[in-house]
Amino acid sequence: MNTLSTTSSLPLRPRLVLRAGFAGRKELSPDEETRLGSSLGEVLRTLGHRLAALTPGVPVDAGKEPRVSAFFAQECPLLRLVTGLCEGADALAAQLLETVNVSPDPDANCGPETRCLETELAAVLPFDVETYRRSRPPSFQAEYDRQLARCAWVLVLDGLYDKPDDATLATLPEPEPERAPRKTLADNRCARAYRAQSAFLLRHSDVLIAAANPDDGGKAGGTLETVSAALAFELPVVFIHTGKDGDNVYLIGPDDDLHSVLAEPALVTVVWQNRLRDWVTKLTADPDSGLAPAEQGADDARQHGERLLEEFFDNADNPPPDAFQERIPSRRERVWTWFENHFRSGPGPKSDTALALAPYAAYRERATELNSHYSGLYRGAFLLNYAFAILAVTLAAVSLALLGTAAHSGSGETIVAVTQTAGQAAEPAPTAPTGGWLVPTLLALTVAKLGLVIFILRNTRRANGQKWNDLAVDYRYLAERLRGMFYLPLAGSHQPPAVAPPQFASRVVRQSAVDWLFDALVRAISPADLEAARPAKIPGHDDLDTVLVKKLLTLQPQTTVEKVRDDWIDQQTIYHDRTSRTMQAIHHAAEKTSVRLGWTVIGIVAIDFLIMGGELLHLFPHAWEPVLKVATPFLVCISAVLPAVVAALGGIRFQSECQRLAERSAVMRVLLKGRATAQPGDSRGRYDLADALARRIASARQASDTDPGSWSHDALRLTERIANDFVQEAAEWSVLYAKEVSDPG
Repeated sequence: MNTLSTTSSLPLRPRLVLRAGFAGRKELSPDEETRLGSSLGEVLRTLGHRLAALTPGVPVDAGKEPRVSAFFAQECPLLRLVTGLCEGADALAAQLLETVNVSPDPDANCGPETRCLETELAAVLPFDVETYRRSRPPSFQAEYDRQLARCAWVLVLDGLYDKPDDATLATLPEPEPERAPRKTLADNRCARAYRAQSAFLLRHSDVLIAAANPDDGGKAGGTLETVSAALAFELPVVFIHTGKDGDNVYLIGPDDDLHSVLAEPALVTVVWQNRLRDWVTKLTADPDSGLAPAEQGADDARQHGERLLEEFFDNADNPPPDAFQERIPSRRERVWTWFENHFRSGPGPKSDTALALAPYAAYRERATELNSHYSGLYRGAFLLNYAFAILAVTLAAVSLALLGTAAHSGSGETIVAVTQTAGQAAEPAPTAPTGGWLVPTLLALTVAKLGLVIFILRNTRRANGQKWNDLAVDYRYLAERLRGMFYLPLAGSHQPPAVAPPQFASRVVRQSAVDWLFDALVRAISPADLEAARPAKIPGHDDLDTVLVKKLLTLQPQTTVEKVRDDWIDQQTIYHDRTSRTMQAIHHAAEKTSVRLGWTVIGIVAIDFLIMGGELLHLFPHAWEPVLKVATPFLVCISAVLPAVVAALGGIRFQSECQRLAERSAVMRVLLKGRATAQPGDSRGRYDLADALARRIASARQASDTDPGSWSHDALRLTERIANDFVQEAAEWSVLYAKEVSDPG
């Protein structure tokens, strides 16, 4: 998949893709096969027609697409069916997929042969391709090869197939008591392999289609177990009851109880078709489904999301590029960077470019650039506001001090009266010539103050009106979720963890344009697009022909776990350690400076009090009087400015959330790698989990006689656990940092 436009550095819009996982029984009676063929064909056609109707430029229900559909690529949508390439229901589903066709609208300006939908078959296998074929019945192996060649990609797990039957066991040289452990190991290997296959099938699905008779017993990794796992994984399920005549389709949402739904009568065709169309819409093209139209702010949220998507895909000038298409930091960003660099300490993590996984890299680079741009604007804006507010107060205080000391005019006499109240001598100083400098100086100070106030007001209005911080938070959230996709596909997952609470306990509901964009990208980027996916030639079942596998992916669990440990956990530990140090340094510096300035104000007031007392008691020589008269207004000036500085420092601490961000990063650092003062044997967090799993896999591979296999599933669960930690951190950070620029005036 090419992710960049040929005319600019902007990433391309994603293709509309829906991934349907399929799980079904191996053994089907002729009646069951007939019932399944009828119902499953209708399910696939309903899914395909709705996808075509949601895609811009496709002549199916033209003009009725949701607004967000404009951000899909204008090409045929894709319906992908992911199976286990097994006999029975899997084989029937693959055959039916070939018959799915969506016709254009009768009044469309195109021929009836115009393609409105593409279909694709893919597979997840528990063992290597040839071993899995040998585990299938001989009568199915030719069809297996045919479907294998059809697959756009095949994901191969590291399961071990070793299930000797009783006849094989009888030929083993071991004594009778030793045969049971051998069979137990073989059964355990198969159970682990098929459960892993079931788990990985769900990681490539948006909806699960299941075909089974719930009255039959289930097996490890079987259809009923897969359905339960799908609901727990927050996937909706289309369940086809193969033991029922007539209406036999059930739609089961993640919040539903499987057995309760199956105990009710099945839905009539028109009802489940309408509901299934709604599912497809909510899964693929309804980012605002969680916001009722009458709710306060729903329309604002929609408009904000549309502006964000337009900018992401269409605005090549934001952030502004230079002649080499490199981002030009804004002035506000440079101000914040200069400020932050004064407190930054500790090494930085590796560049994401070195860790990037194509084709996700282009989308994450775009999200990161926009995040840096808007976060720089926001942080620089509030920093400049407080700095200029201090300067404005300083200029005002200096003006008052100059007026008070010069007694140049009626205004000056008023200021003198104020200073008299503060303890100055009762008689005003005589008006004296000033060489003409005072009036221009006061005028210049007034103009400067006015300019600063106008800048602060405009800066605040721009920051809040253009939602700099909202956009910074949105793009940071997107960038962090995309970072996880540098690792999850290596573990075999293309269905990342949802934010908890999981969108009101259902993946069917989507509430923001950012979540929609992320999910659309994940669906559109195929495992076949990964660098590790390579064409392969496999000997045919009869050893005469060769089967060409278009793209074969073989997972390497030990390598994946080591990469997660060293490149993800370790590097993010470094990042959070530096962030914690930097934010803590900003917090401590602001806090200590505020305390010192507070004591300074107290000291200045004490000095002013001493001057007043000394003048009232005539303790100072007469020659000191002119100096003291000049000093008092400037002491008042300083005592007015310093509280403004203290308030500004408090505002910077509030806007930057430096203390809470420091605490959160410190917690993340401990979660990832344990405490820096940990003793030998103490847990080192997620790093220790990954390290222990890598060592377990290496040890098991060295002891092949006892290796249970299917370590890909363990690697998957660890990687998803780490991804879940980071997605929760990103979501909570987004809530914590969502605020507008304050007006310090």
